[in-house]
Amino acid sequence: MTYKTRFAFLMNKAKDIARSAHMSSPLIHLNGHAPQIQGHEPAADLPPLFFFTDPERTPHPEDVASLLPENCGIIYRSFGDKHASAHARVLRSIAEQRRLKLFIGNDVDLALEVGADGVHLPERNLEAATDIRRLHPQLYITAACHSLATLNNDGINALDAVFISPVFASNSPSANGAEPLGAKGVKAFCELSPVPVYGLGGIGVDTVDALMGTGLRGLGAVDAFMIEDEMRV
Repeated sequence: MTYKTRFAFLMNKAKDIARSAHMSSPLIHLNGHAPQIQGHEPAADLPPLFFFTDPERTPHPEDVASLLPENCGIIYRSFGDKHASAHARVLRSIAEQRRLKLFIGNDVDLALEVGADGVHLPERNLEAATDIRRLHPQLYITAACHSLATLNNDGINALDAVFISPVFASNSPSANGAEPLGAKGVKAFCELSPVPVYGLGGIGVDTVDALMGTGLRGLGAVDAFMIEDEMRV
């Protein structure tokens, strides 16, 4: 399976999973959830599939971005990279050319600087979502969520979606020691969350089918987007 074929396969699966969530709740308003704070309703047009960058596992995110299907999302996580602005600008350019949506991880200033579509917050910074929504209503806002208790955080209501993880066993450092949610755990999150839920962690061509019918609105992945150095474009 070529890289483009793999990415297209994941995109189609993500669409199917999101579609199954809509079909299972036909009476739920719009994208599944009623407005939670005045003037805000979770966006109905988020991409079904997101590529999460990682400086170790995807050191050349621009190469991956150039292979992504149209209407895919990118969440650029700089993790303190001193060249973050330059990298974000390159990704912004690719996103514009390929009709992708670019989110910046935990850096509103950088998102505004490069004209990104949104920001993605770590769970520890979730409470900032309310102020970001008030000050920058044009931005999409998503956040990481690792426990059901996090759904009680007031910042949840300002989000367009949460990314729960790890869904399956993952190579992510943040998943070390964490028990994978599995399809049953994912479904519990989807039933309780006031905003749409995306799955992240260990999701790839061999595991994605297990998520059909769980209620997820989309998927995120890192390893599934890895490309070999000798195959870089």
